[in-house]
Amino acid sequence: MSIVRLVKLAAALAAASILQPALAAVPDAVLKSKQEKGLVIYGNVAADNWAPAVAAFQKKYPWISVKTLDLGPGDSFERYYAESSVGRASADLIAAAAPGVWLRFLKKGEAEPYVAADEKSLPDWSHPFPGLYTLSTDPMVMVYNKLLLSPERRPKSMAALLALAKKYPKDFAGRMTTYDAARHPFATAIHWSYVNQMGAAGWATLKALGPLTRPEGGGASMAEKVATGEYTSIYFGSPLTFFKHVKEKKASDIIGWNLIEDGTPVMMRGIAITRKSQNKYSAQLFLDFVVSHEGQVAVAQGGLTPYRPDIRKEEVPFLTYNLIRDQIGENNIVLVKYDEKMVAENKSFIEAWRAAYKQTGK
Repeated sequence: MSIVRLVKLAAALAAASILQPALAAVPDAVLKSKQEKGLVIYGNVAADNWAPAVAAFQKKYPWISVKTLDLGPGDSFERYYAESSVGRASADLIAAAAPGVWLRFLKKGEAEPYVAADEKSLPDWSHPFPGLYTLSTDPMVMVYNKLLLSPERRPKSMAALLALAKKYPKDFAGRMTTYDAARHPFATAIHWSYVNQMGAAGWATLKALGPLTRPEGGGASMAEKVATGEYTSIYFGSPLTFFKHVKEKKASDIIGWNLIEDGTPVMMRGIAITRKSQNKYSAQLFLDFVVSHEGQVAVAQGGLTPYRPDIRKEEVPFLTYNLIRDQIGENNIVLVKYDEKMVAENKSFIEAWRAAYKQTGK
């Protein structure tokens, strides 16, 4: 059954009496949450990135404890499946940047089709399926070592990066990095979405950059190696990791960044209540909060990028989705969507990506 038919079925069930207890509980969720045992959230969001939003939520609902586990995008779902299948308590919510894995989760019927209290204020694209919402819209950017690259050698686009790599091979050949698209779904989604939107030109760019690039599996490692000079630059870098490094290591004089002017991938970090959550009223309150105006401002304090259109520039320390659009234009946003084609093409895409990056795979 296609995801479209599944979505229609879920929407129909949401209106049916079998789901009425969950949906009808919203007005007294606060009261009923006091009988629950707190929240457990799995995903690929670090504890310090969660901290401001969790603190703001617990200020409103001090009786709800919140435990977050940074397990990686794929492992979060696999752990939930393993635990819930034998009746063990598991994640009440999952917050992960992994569109392909989310599609499989939806097909399994594991997302609670909850309707957020303020859904009408959210962009339609931010809640593409019943129960699945967007926590943040994080841009994948250019990052560089400012001590090693003079201003004229700091790339602002993929085209500029390629031109610079050809002109100054000592600065870029073997000294660039990006996420390894063959290693986990977060990276796969970024690279697939880029070439899906850019077409043949996108593939040509990656094929030219591939032999000059040393892909990595983790953002923290990439940030550390740029700061120490092993790499001069990152393309498609996650702001969550290098902002943390800049803050903790006081490296703002070393690490610089900018949006990719000719195509910035923007990752929709999905969040949903799990079907087998044992604390659904608390989970409803948390989901309502993180997509609200107040919650999105709190999310931004942790380094994530809010997307509500009513978030003002002065309310956040970094960017908003609207600011990204204003800076590079709507056409240069590569929105990483929940596309079934991504899942269908996964094997062939990974093979082509490995060939472009001269990796043999395993």
